[in-house]
Amino acid sequence: MKIKIITVGNKPDSWLQEGIKKYIKKFPNYTKIEWTEIKPEKKFSSIENKKKDEAIRIKAHIKDSPYICLDEHGDSLSSLNFSKKLNNWLQNFPSIIFVIGGADGIDKKLLGGSLENISLSKMTLPHHTVKLILIEQLFRAFAILNNHPYHRE
Repeated sequence: MKIKIITVGNKPDSWLQEGIKKYIKKFPNYTKIEWTEIKPEKKFSSIENKKKDEAIRIKAHIKDSPYICLDEHGDSLSSLNFSKKLNNWLQNFPSIIFVIGGADGIDKKLLGGSLENISLSKMTLPHHTVKLILIEQLFRAFAILNNHPYHRE
């Protein structure tokens, strides 16, 4: 199974990159994690135009594949509910894509075309930290689905 994560932004600091790599190494061998980093728009006439331009570049990597957007206004899920949704997505699609938008968020049209929009927290999180939290929650979801003791209720 393949999980693709598309992010808008610059590369995270080395300590975050190390944390992300550590979680990726823990995934089961049958799971492939693929990252795509898209540079944020530097020149734009408005925030909405910036998000539209970024959405076009994100969509080029998504094509017609199903995807989930991480958005501050999305649904809040417990780790257990997230694992159930992930299991359902992976059973129904050959791969699944997670989209982390730029610092100004994700274009409405892209949000409207997603399978689901998920919020990782009601708090505002640093953009790069979201990458680490997502990969940890994906690993936790696999641990839950495989009855691994990593997750405790």
